[in-house]
Amino acid sequence: MTRTKHFAFLLAACTVAAAALLSGCGLASQQLHVSDDSRAIASVRVVKRLGAGPGGPGIELEVTRAQARGQQDIAATSNADLGGQFISGPTTLQHRAQVDGGHLVYNHLLFAGRPVEMEWFAGAAWGRTRWDSTSSRPADPTLHSSSSWYGPTGGVLGRLYLAPMLSLEARYAGALATSGAVDSSSRSLVEAALALRPGPGLVLRGGYAEMRSLTRPEAGASELSVRARGPFVNLGLEF
Repeated sequence: MTRTKHFAFLLAACTVAAAALLSGCGLASQQLHVSDDSRAIASVRVVKRLGAGPGGPGIELEVTRAQARGQQDIAATSNADLGGQFISGPTTLQHRAQVDGGHLVYNHLLFAGRPVEMEWFAGAAWGRTRWDSTSSRPADPTLHSSSSWYGPTGGVLGRLYLAPMLSLEARYAGALATSGAVDSSSRSLVEAALALRPGPGLVLRGGYAEMRSLTRPEAGASELSVRARGPFVNLGLEF
């Protein structure tokens, strides 16, 4: 009788384990990542100087958008878990990601009117990541996620004037999540651009940029890593 009960227990345990494996449970949740070198990054930036002179303190508002496309292979020992649904490997996923962000910061302009100027800024940022993944297996569900966050940000900009209305600029901005519908998140943006000032208060920037974003959703879902690199365009208003 004891052996019979022992055999029945083992049989039940094996059945549960097999069902878990078939349903994707127990597989490692893999980070989902996309890297795209052919997508434009766009932003709008408004800076209001608070002092009487051209430099000194100011308030800056910026909104940025970056997109990325790519594919990723999921191994047989892993799965993708997002938005309450999962896809188990082996398979290939097609990713589409959009990262929106912005900030409201204190901006301070140093060395105003000189051939080389510098700006530093610090304040509050927000971010939102929208993600879709489609499997190469038609029967698999489409994974979707949309998460927002808020947190501190800061950065620096260097400017070299090549002519009275033309300058070369390099800029870095980084932000971290401290609240929102994510466990943690971070975003960085590096820009190198030519800036043209065709009229009072108007700045047109064009160049090259790289945006990186890492989002860790709540409830143990797959991490989302985005790297977008490509042409950069910016419309700026300064007054």
